[in-house]
Amino acid sequence: MKREYEEALHLETLRLLRYNAYTSYIGIPTKKSVKKSSLEEFYPLPKDRKKKEYTSEDIKQGSNRQEPYITNGKLRGYLDTTGKLWDKNKENVIANMTDGQLIYIN
Repeated sequence: MKREYEEALHLETLRLLRYNAYTSYIGIPTKKSVKKSSLEEFYPLPKDRKKKEYTSEDIKQGSNRQEPYITNGKLRGYLDTTGKLWDKNKENVIANMTDGQLIYIN
């Protein structure tokens, strides 16, 4: 148990040092014309949170997301990212949104 505790303490120290290095790097001032290179990724440590990798199907579903379009407290339909307003059943397009204004089709 003592060895596990020392290993956990060592890992926590490494995480704090890594965080300190990152925050110090971000805080370094640069000249206006000099672009600061970005940190890609730190060396992973045990028990770090895993990054979720998105598949092409997840990206496709995220790009086709439809959000409720509510005006005057009533649900008018669902607006997707392309600017189309779908009916409540998400089957038919009832309007297109251009420049913040709805242009009705049906």
